[in-house]
Amino acid sequence: MKGVWPILYAFFDEQERLDRGAMRAQVEACIRGGAHGIAVLGLVTEFHKLTLVERRTIIDWVLEDVGGRLPVAVTVNEAGVAAAREVAQAAQAAGAAWLILQPPQIAGMSEAALVRFMGALAEAVSIPCGPQNNPSMMDVALSAGALMTLHRAHPHFRMMKGEGPILYVKRLIEETEGVFSLFNGLAGLELTDTFRIGCAGMIPAPDVADVQARIWDLMAAGEEEAAESLHRSVLPIATFMMMPRTAEHFAAYGKPFFAKRAGIAPPHGRRPCVDPHPLGAEILERLGRRLPSLAG
Repeated sequence: MKGVWPILYAFFDEQERLDRGAMRAQVEACIRGGAHGIAVLGLVTEFHKLTLVERRTIIDWVLEDVGGRLPVAVTVNEAGVAAAREVAQAAQAAGAAWLILQPPQIAGMSEAALVRFMGALAEAVSIPCGPQNNPSMMDVALSAGALMTLHRAHPHFRMMKGEGPILYVKRLIEETEGVFSLFNGLAGLELTDTFRIGCAGMIPAPDVADVQARIWDLMAAGEEEAAESLHRSVLPIATFMMMPRTAEHFAAYGKPFFAKRAGIAPPHGRRPCVDPHPLGAEILERLGRRLPSLAG
């Protein structure tokens, strides 16, 4: 389980219902683009706007559409233990390769309580799992000591979506003694250095994940100069997407940008949502002008 795993957007129709056709087309576009895996139900999936039934539906749709062609990571982001265990077990039953366990974003929650919460989820499944540690965009994260406690108690607790500046990620690898297969994120801003420091992979939005998968492949082949050149070509897009560091920014600008590349009809928002400024679309249109189509 290595490489670039785009985390899918949630596509809605005019009635703000999940759009089955668009979700399937998104999966196919990511696979055509050379993704090494697929991830779902992260911040850019707007999970906070989805019902529990809808989250379960997306899991089933994505696993069905991928059909075993790639491994799939599922984010479990329920704030309560019972609901989180239900989603985790459903994802395992549907065929997920590993689970990204998002810590509940509850202010004042002690780390001991976080460890108990994560441990209860780990006990409910047998597939690899681990936390989403993203202090740059989330209020709650686990320390290296807590991570090691969980790993010792649950050996399959060995994966991590550890997002942040490269120095933070490197320290996290060192302080957890390399026992976690760690996937970085943050739109792929530091993709080549993410490879160099020993991360298992990267989980960006799908906007330019096809190019980023090619960059990863070049790094793996030892063609660093070509990888860096390609990385520079999409870095302005990643920078534009990450500057506000909000899921709503990705939904407002990244989702229609990717939809156009993938041959998906312009997406509809699910309220409440940010109204995009025409300038944002113009910037992405200019930056992405030379990118290939991902449409079937």
